Amino acid sequence: MSPLRRLALIRWVIVGVWAALLVARIVVVSRTPDADLTVFGIAEVVVIALGVGVVLAGLLRMQGHRRRREDESLAMAIRRIDPTVWLVPAAPTAELRLTVEETRPEVPLGARVTWAFGATEASLWELDERRATRLLVVRWSRVMHVGLEDASGPGGRLGCAVAVHYVRPDETTAVATFFVRTAPGSRRVLGRGPKLDRLVAELARERIVA
Repeated sequence: MSPLRRLALIRWVIVGVWAALLVARIVVVSRTPDADLTVFGIAEVVVIALGVGVVLAGLLRMQGHRRRREDESLAMAIRRIDPTVWLVPAAPTAELRLTVEETRPEVPLGARVTWAFGATEASLWELDERRATRLLVVRWSRVMHVGLEDASGPGGRLGCAVAVHYVRPDETTAVATFFVRTAPGSRRVLGRGPKLDRLVAELARERIVA
């Protein structure tokens, strides 16, 4: 059973329980007008609260599925162009937004992006109205250093970001920083730890090999 069908089933079960409580209340009142209905009132409040919770959980789950489908669609589009790349779901830092605005001011950078790392270059991609858009390209031969830095994210919050220091075609230096998301479709980002250290080591190895 799909998650959507499971959610619909739970929702209708809750509606059925609430309807049964309502019918029971009516029957009790009709037979015993002076009956204490406190238990029915509490039960109805609990059922309504449970129903609201299920609906909210369902909405959050649907949003997560939508984000995951978008990330998977972007990944498929990138791999159609170059099937050899390995992809990293990311979130832009404030610094990366400024970098992209300098090169592509017509493309607003969203909250979720994907980095594609190939044999000769690293490229930043975003899904723009169902179209894969490449926003930034950094050739490994122009990369000077890859490491971890504290960077500012959404709402001004600090987090641990991967920093790629490179030289632009006009011979000026620049840095592309980004947060690494925990999985496609997720909005959570990784903190300092073995996963980020391993990613930085792999990127540094790509730079050396290239």
